[in-house]
Amino acid sequence: MSERILVTSALPYANGSIHLGHLVEYIQTDVYVRFRRACGDDVTYVCAADSHGTPIEVNAAKAGVTPKAFVEKYRAEQHADFARFGVEFSTYYTTDSEENRRWAYRVYDALKAKGLIYKKSVEQLYCETDRRFLPDRFVKGTCPVCKTPDQYGDVCESCGTTYDPRDLKAPYCAICGNPPIVRTSDHAYVNLRKPEVFAVIDGWVNAEGHLVPSVREQVKGWLADLQDWCITRDEPYFGFPVNDPEFAGKYLYVWVDAPIGYLSSAEHYFKDEAPAGQRLAPAEFEKRYLAVGTPSRMEHFIGKDILRFHAVFWPAMLWATGLKRPDRMPVHGHLTVNGEKMSKSRGTFITGKTYLDSGLDPELLRYFYASNLSPGIFDIDLSLEEFRNRVNADLQKRIANLASRLHAPVAKLGGVSASGGTPRFDRAQVAAALTASRAAYRDLEYRAALRAVNDLADVANKALQDNKPWETPDAPATQALLYDLTKALHAIAVMLGPVMPRFAAGLAEALGGVPLAWPEGFTPFDGAPVRFAAKPPAILPVDPKQVEKLIVAPAEAKEPPRVAKAASPAETATRSTAKAAPPPPPGVILYDDFAKVELRVGLVKAAEKVEKADKLLKLSVDVGEPEARTIVAGIAQAYPDPQALVGRRIIVVANLAPRPLRGITSHGMLLAAGEAPNLSVVTVGDSIAPGTRVK
Repeated sequence: MSERILVTSALPYANGSIHLGHLVEYIQTDVYVRFRRACGDDVTYVCAADSHGTPIEVNAAKAGVTPKAFVEKYRAEQHADFARFGVEFSTYYTTDSEENRRWAYRVYDALKAKGLIYKKSVEQLYCETDRRFLPDRFVKGTCPVCKTPDQYGDVCESCGTTYDPRDLKAPYCAICGNPPIVRTSDHAYVNLRKPEVFAVIDGWVNAEGHLVPSVREQVKGWLADLQDWCITRDEPYFGFPVNDPEFAGKYLYVWVDAPIGYLSSAEHYFKDEAPAGQRLAPAEFEKRYLAVGTPSRMEHFIGKDILRFHAVFWPAMLWATGLKRPDRMPVHGHLTVNGEKMSKSRGTFITGKTYLDSGLDPELLRYFYASNLSPGIFDIDLSLEEFRNRVNADLQKRIANLASRLHAPVAKLGGVSASGGTPRFDRAQVAAALTASRAAYRDLEYRAALRAVNDLADVANKALQDNKPWETPDAPATQALLYDLTKALHAIAVMLGPVMPRFAAGLAEALGGVPLAWPEGFTPFDGAPVRFAAKPPAILPVDPKQVEKLIVAPAEAKEPPRVAKAASPAETATRSTAKAAPPPPPGVILYDDFAKVELRVGLVKAAEKVEKADKLLKLSVDVGEPEARTIVAGIAQAYPDPQALVGRRIIVVANLAPRPLRGITSHGMLLAAGEAPNLSVVTVGDSIAPGTRVK
């Protein structure tokens, strides 16, 4: 039975361009939305530019434009960049809207009616030069714990300590650089520790299905030390002024109206942007999607850095307003590049535009992210080498290659039908892949979903290689095999559709316009003949030089050339009398020696015994290169059935000089533990792409 679902992603701040870290979340969400729609569900995916706050007000003034104009510039740019990466929103609105104003005041009034808002006088840092109270991010100074200079007023990026801005040593205003003073200001707080409110938050957090267990435990840690929440800010501030005489001159904090933007953007979509026959008046939208007890689902995709706002504050806001709480809240980790935090100085702060300018297909990034995504809070590392290897191994050499190898014989025959011949392919493998992939997508286990796709492609490629249909194209058994494998390619297109919609659509079009819908119980074996209406889309191997274009360090961030300082006479004398480092003990190597060995992951494609050699096996190993390598290994006694090695991901010494063995040139070695015949080849997990460097 189909479901009605309102899906949201966190609202990007309208203060800059989209970068690859942003795209993790929106690609994750878009994949889910496309999957659910393919399954027949009624899904609305809303998002908006987060348009309020001090940074926007300050930066708009620096740019010499109004905050509204500043926001609209970035909102339009962000929306266009998302579209280029295949992220399709039902609407991409703004929190600076009349709908959001009404909703924000409604939520505020509901909190006050519940007796949850009170006034509290607090000390804050104030800049006399700029004549404004300074939010956390507009104060900098030296960390009071690790003494690192130039840290923000809420958290030290060096040691991770959180603190009050007043605890900074030598604080200064991030706008003008002058030291601030301390002043007192009255603000509105929400009493989250009131028993009935705490029970609502705690109940939502602990209810099954809302949060994965690891996330739930983190939130429960916050609930054990729950603090009240300040929801106002001082002027000047770009946002909604508090509509309450008790707090005249104050503005609603951006984190109040930002999540409310989910509701207002959805209302706006159904009222003004939905297809004519699907439009809803605001009251009907609320009844259908937001009312307590409605069967409609609401799912928020967010990053771990904003979990507290969504898992603690947001349920309380919805409860006070009489609305349903989220049915699920998937939380993802951050993106690192080459194992490190994104950095402008190192050139790894990669914007969406930089990626697009490199000439790389955006769907390749979608695939890489999806192949690393699961429901837990795990950071994703965009290792550029791993990215290239995975694309080349999975997409170019496995899936696109299968489509190309099927096209030639099927097109030559003018198509094939299901009748005649004895099947040489187990159709149950297609059904198993579809079942596994469908369940994995629903559970946000994209890694497992794509593993099922690749496993099916491997089985199909092996069937082609083993049966060599090009040798007997007219045989009924050959045509039966080609029919089944082409139908399996249709299944692969369906399973890839949520991740690579354009490539999957190209496959479907090449197969004569087959559908990409994924209803319950879907099977491609519908009895209809198969044919190729056109060549299937190709995926070219990613060149290292293309990937290198992603790293573009700004000129001002590059280190100046180092000039050697002339040594003083004292230094020269010291060097001349200093003892050289002692050589390492016998049998011990230096790091430089080890660094010369290049270890890579290899996928065993084929294995067979070497004639007249009891101890040797000949392996064909994919190490992420255009052609598989031949490696001869002395492991035959441990693996009397060589086929047991096919499909395993092993560790290969990739930079070993070729060596002839029994008339066969071996291009590398593999790692194994133990002594023959009781040894075992060292393997890695299926999620590691061939060619990945082992460090």
